[in-house]
Amino acid sequence: MGRIAGVQILLTPSWIASVVVIAVLGVPVVERVVPQTGTPLAVLVASLLGVLVGVSVLAHELGHCVVARWVGIEVIAVRLYLLGGVSELAAGPRTARAEALVAAAGPAVSGLLAGVFWLALQPTQAGTLGWLVLLLLALSNLIIALFNLLPALPLDGGRVIRAGIWGASGSRRAGTVAAVVGGYLLAAALAGWAVWQLVREGSTALLPAGIAVVMAAFVVVGVIAEGGDVGSDDSETGEPISTSWPAGVALASISRPVVRLGTDVPVHAALAAAAAGAVILVQADGIARGVLDEPAARELAGRDPAAPASLVTRPITPAAIVFAGEDPDEVLARARRAPIDPFVLVDASGTPTGIVRAADLLAVPRAHHNRTIGRKSG
Repeated sequence: MGRIAGVQILLTPSWIASVVVIAVLGVPVVERVVPQTGTPLAVLVASLLGVLVGVSVLAHELGHCVVARWVGIEVIAVRLYLLGGVSELAAGPRTARAEALVAAAGPAVSGLLAGVFWLALQPTQAGTLGWLVLLLLALSNLIIALFNLLPALPLDGGRVIRAGIWGASGSRRAGTVAAVVGGYLLAAALAGWAVWQLVREGSTALLPAGIAVVMAAFVVVGVIAEGGDVGSDDSETGEPISTSWPAGVALASISRPVVRLGTDVPVHAALAAAAAGAVILVQADGIARGVLDEPAARELAGRDPAAPASLVTRPITPAAIVFAGEDPDEVLARARRAPIDPFVLVDASGTPTGIVRAADLLAVPRAHHNRTIGRKSG
C-alpha cells in the first residue's frame, strides 16, 4: 500500500474482504435509516464507511507505532487483516513501562477518534447520510477501543495487564500467564454467547454468532502464540524437565560469529566466508537483508557460482531479533511457538553480533537437565 512516516503499510486480502463485508452489511442500514437514499448511493456510502472503519484501525495501529518509536523500538510495518491489524516491531518492549505505554496507545487513539466523531455528530441533522456515517464511525471506534482494552492476550488490554504484573512482580512470565488465562476466558465467553444467541434466536442470529466465533478463534490463536510451552517429564527418571533457560548460560555462548557481506557478493565467495561465521548480507544503506541459507547456497553454487548470494538468504523477521540483555526465557518461548530460524543477536545499537540456530537454542534446557541428572546419579 505504501508508507506513512517511514512505516510500511501492508494490506492483506482478508482486510479487503472485511471492508467489503462492512459495505454489504451497511447498505440495508443506510436504506432503512435514510429511506430516500437510492440503492447506488447507499452502496457508495456503505463502501465509504467500510474504508473509513479500516482507516480507523490503521490509526489505532499507528498509535502503537508512534509510542513504540518514542520508547526506542524500531517499527517494521503495520499489517492490516480481518477484524484488525498488527504493528510489527523490531523487538518487544524491554521494560514493563514501555510495554504498557505501547499497548495503551492504540485504544487511546481509537477512544480519541470516537470522541472526535461524536463531537462532529452534534451539530449534524439526525437522519441524514452525514449524521449516520459520523454516528457509525463514533460507535465503531468506541467498540475498537473497548474490545482492545479487555484484559486478555493477544489484545492490548492483555498486554497492559502483563505489564502491570511484570512491573509489580519483576516477572514478565507471570504477567503472560495471567493474560493468557484471560484470553481463554474471553474466547470461552464469546463462544458461549454465540451458542446462547443461536439457541434463543435461531437462524436470525447466524451473523452475530458467526462474528463472535471468528473473534473467539482469533483470540485463541493469539493466546497460543503468546503462551509458549509447558514442562514435561523425563521418560527415564520421571523427574520434570525444566523448560526454563538455565541460569548462568549466555545466549552468546551458543552463537556463531557474524560475517557481514554486501548483497551483490557471489554465492561462492559467501560460502567461503561462512567458514569464519554466519554470513549476514547487508544492503548499501547498511540494513541487513538476511542470513545466508548455507544448504541452499551450496546447491546454487553448484549450478552458478557467480550468482548473487542474496538469492539464497533467510529474511530477518522482527521475532528473530534478540537484543543484548533480553530475557533468554522469552527467546526460548518464541522458538517453541513459531518456526523461527535462525535468531540474530544484536547489540544496543542494533548491529548483529551473533547467530543462534533454533535447534541449539531448544537443546540447552534439556542438556542442562541431563547434566544435572548425571551429577545426581554420580
